[in-house]
Amino acid sequence: MDERTELQRIGDGLDDHCAVRVKNRGIVVLDDTSPNESVQETENEQQRKPQRSAARQGKRPARRKGASRRPRPSRAQARIVDLSDGYLGQEKQVADAYPGASLTPDRHGVWLTAESEISTELDRSALFVIALPSTVQIEPRGWAFWKSDSGVTWIGRRHTNMVDGSVCAFHMKLDGAWQPGGDLRTLLDLYSVWALRHAHLEIFERWPGRQYAMPDEAGRCDPYYRLIEFRENELCSCGSDRRYGSCCRPRDLSLDFLAIKAQFDRRCRGARLLDRAPPSSLVSAMEQWPAITLPQISKAHLLLKHHLGLKQDSSNGSC
Repeated sequence: MDERTELQRIGDGLDDHCAVRVKNRGIVVLDDTSPNESVQETENEQQRKPQRSAARQGKRPARRKGASRRPRPSRAQARIVDLSDGYLGQEKQVADAYPGASLTPDRHGVWLTAESEISTELDRSALFVIALPSTVQIEPRGWAFWKSDSGVTWIGRRHTNMVDGSVCAFHMKLDGAWQPGGDLRTLLDLYSVWALRHAHLEIFERWPGRQYAMPDEAGRCDPYYRLIEFRENELCSCGSDRRYGSCCRPRDLSLDFLAIKAQFDRRCRGARLLDRAPPSSLVSAMEQWPAITLPQISKAHLLLKHHLGLKQDSSNGSC
């Protein structure tokens, strides 16, 4: 099966809300196993009850095949005190699932770096570098890069956060797919599915499966964001299972474009939607993969930087 055929098959499945499974090395496949083949996953899936809940809402999280049947350890104590020790204690399990992955302690948390094959049909792999703050109050920020024969390039801008270009693979509150202090293999699985969707977007010019839009002042899907980000043949963010072009786009187009843009700009304090990009220090580091030297987490993670009360450049304000 060639690259296009496999990506199209998985993309069609995501549009139909079919579940996907992430195997070791980050390989994403449709979850079309028979009941007998999925028995070995039962105990692991029970450790992911929040993901089950998310699936009932229409968001199908990644599931792993062939992982250890031993129940995954609770991270409750790490949540109370400091998440760093809990993350570092997962290094062996993470490296077993994603060979070559490593965890590097930092003053304010832990860096996680990993390579994911994504698909046996792709001519490239994905590199993930994730800043994991030690406090549960601040969610992680991760960045993704394609690695191919031509070099290392950032994966973006679609479905990345403003303004730092970090991965937006799931919604922390709406999905319940992963929470700070949780299993890092699950986090990398979610990133792997996100990267596969980006590969599909590049080849077929369409984001496959459900997607979210930034909320407006009333908590509804922001019309300006959708007009700029969404394509007509992609699923709408309202949850209707219809394509955006035949669902909410006509209503979005009927609004005063300059007015909704001004509202968006005010809410994002001048940060422009199309200006997302990863920190230059991370780009330079990833170009040297695997011999990378990472910056301090507090310098790359803007939310953590703000939380710590450190000076922030006005050009790097976040929405």
